[in-house]
Amino acid sequence: MPLLVLALLLLATSALAQPVRVEAVRETSAARFALHWPGTVTTETQRDGRELVLRFSRPLGDVPLDRVPERLESWVDNILYGYDSVVLVLGAGVEAAVATDPAGLSVALTRSPAAAPTREAQAADRAAQRRLDYFRALALMEGGDLRPARTLLRDLLEQDPKDAQSTALLAQAEERLGRWRDAIMAYDTALELTPGEPSLVRGKALLLHETADRSRLDLDWQKVRGADMQRIARFSGVQELGRSTSLTWALERREVDVDSARREDGRLEPFHGARSRLEAALVHDWPELERSTLSLYAAPRTLGAGYSHLWRGDESETRAGFAWSEPSFAFLEGIVDGGRRDRLFVQHENRLSDRWSLSLGAGYNRYGLSGEADLARSATLEGSLRYTLNTVGPLASVAYVLDAEYVAHREERQDANGQPYIPLPAATREVHALQVNVEDYLTDYVRYAAQIGYAYDRRGRSGPQGAISLGWEPADNLELGFRASHARSTARGTASAVNSAGVTLVWRY
Repeated sequence: MPLLVLALLLLATSALAQPVRVEAVRETSAARFALHWPGTVTTETQRDGRELVLRFSRPLGDVPLDRVPERLESWVDNILYGYDSVVLVLGAGVEAAVATDPAGLSVALTRSPAAAPTREAQAADRAAQRRLDYFRALALMEGGDLRPARTLLRDLLEQDPKDAQSTALLAQAEERLGRWRDAIMAYDTALELTPGEPSLVRGKALLLHETADRSRLDLDWQKVRGADMQRIARFSGVQELGRSTSLTWALERREVDVDSARREDGRLEPFHGARSRLEAALVHDWPELERSTLSLYAAPRTLGAGYSHLWRGDESETRAGFAWSEPSFAFLEGIVDGGRRDRLFVQHENRLSDRWSLSLGAGYNRYGLSGEADLARSATLEGSLRYTLNTVGPLASVAYVLDAEYVAHREERQDANGQPYIPLPAATREVHALQVNVEDYLTDYVRYAAQIGYAYDRRGRSGPQGAISLGWEPADNLELGFRASHARSTARGTASAVNSAGVTLVWRY
């Protein structure tokens, strides 16, 4: 018997500890208010003009009632409440039907047919619905549903083009979807409605900084241990053409010094010379978050073209395309004797959560030299799984990276002395790497990035790898950078250590 009494006391205490549930739901032509206790309660109601008095046999506790008038705007003008009582001040022409049950009550609010809502009530209804739609769009964006949020915000702006709050949120949605031109227009409209708003000024300035027309000069020095030394100059840029189209271009020149290079006919001889290549592309952004890129390639004894298409989702990107007769400097032999590559590829990136991201890619390659297109064939597989350790302070992440190429065919020949040789030394590799990355701003205009890791090649040699870079922006339109790295040239099949250093100059205009 004592155990039974104790159990009943515990159940009663638990029930008393549970909070009172409140509901305040607004629909197009009706509304509903409800209060329910975790146990039984006795209810008394009284109507006095526009005041509906509700009394209960149990206390209200800490039930949040202050926001009920906001949630039921034009239906409830005010709410008063005390220890065990609630007074609803109903809007003009609002009828209330009270339905009680053992745990509480529900109040159904409707409008009297004889009393049409006033203009003020109608305006309040529309304003309340707009607020609800705005917060629904905000919740959709926070959940990663960018396209439904953008549609909802556009509907709101069709009803009221001077809605500055929705315009500013639309600018953020367009920016996150990669539609930077539409985002700039939305920022401009929002700034016309709220001139000088700091968050809008900063958001537009950052976006313009990232997408401005620019030119870039890269100078790199690369040394492969026991092999060649390269000095690489690359001049590239982006130019907006209008109508959602831009021109990208890159001119690269490599000066190579090597004591022994394999020539196309099998001879081994020193090479001290330079090779250049040019790439130009038209990039067009389509309305439905797609992008097309048409590329042209040129190099001595090599001319080619390529096409790729990108599909962008709320949290993902997929890209597929091909390249025909693309100048290839991946192999020393390709630099010396006009290397080229034909390629089919598909790539996919997905943001799995706030911290996890995944990328996968596959391709088919055919390598050749000038005049001979099929000296080696291979399939490539690449991917990464990244986890962001923290989002406040230095941005740190850890990643697993796969870089694999499986050579299916490699041409072998004989030189003038009958000795066998390989014109293009493509080699199978399967590199599994674990990397730790850190990046942050040292000051407002100086940032750094560092990476350290270890690469294990299942088909070759393994070793540590690392990189560091430093960027400085002395002016809004000027950026200087320095970088250095250490890795292994697994793509060449030698697994020799590669040390490189470089500087960058970016001019935005």
